[in-house]
Amino acid sequence: MKKKYIVLLFLLIFCSQESSIEEVDLTTTSMMEQSQALDEDTTTTTSVEIVQLETFENIKFVIEKEDSRVSYLAPKQFLNSGLDIVEGTTREIIGEFTLTLSDCDQADSCLYIKNLSIRADISTLKSNNVIRDQALNNQWLQSALFPEAIFRIDELVLPNKNFDSKVEDTIVGKLSIREIELDTPFSITAYLEDDKIFISGFTEIDTTWFGFDAPTRFNAWEVLNPIGIKVELVAKRS
Repeated sequence: MKKKYIVLLFLLIFCSQESSIEEVDLTTTSMMEQSQALDEDTTTTTSVEIVQLETFENIKFVIEKEDSRVSYLAPKQFLNSGLDIVEGTTREIIGEFTLTLSDCDQADSCLYIKNLSIRADISTLKSNNVIRDQALNNQWLQSALFPEAIFRIDELVLPNKNFDSKVEDTIVGKLSIREIELDTPFSITAYLEDDKIFISGFTEIDTTWFGFDAPTRFNAWEVLNPIGIKVELVAKRS
């Protein structure tokens, strides 16, 4: 059976704290290095074949949570020491979306995304520290009270070159955390193999946008904004 791949790439970094350029660059670089290291652990070295796709219409895909995960990457600055990246992860994810690939006026072809909704239970985020996880649930993030993080797009059109399976673009969807919903750009890479789509993506947010301060302990350490959000999703054709 011929393999078909769809690749989407979206990249945008948020930095809202007023800090020096050197500090922001250090934080961003550290999180990106951590993200790349995680990719090496969870992906194979098999190269992706880029092909031209045949048209298809209104194909529904559903997230398979056993093969998916959502993580946060938090830069943690210790007093008089270096920067560490703390990661917490959950696999409690549900979601679905509909795809169409066809002709359009904007380009040789267009990819149409409809009714995309991804929900993660952030109350189940786990790091390597139980005390940290409990503090996030009950104090900082208060995910015990607000357990869902939701990313959704009602409808989106991505121009495509000659039905090529590789698409690079920036999209904006509605991200809801603690029942505060904001337009949020995401960078994402995906490919379609047989009846599954494999997706990885990354964005950064400021905690104050969603109504809470970044965790800190006086004279010991502080978590710096922005916080990275990393997704690795597998969606199967329904």
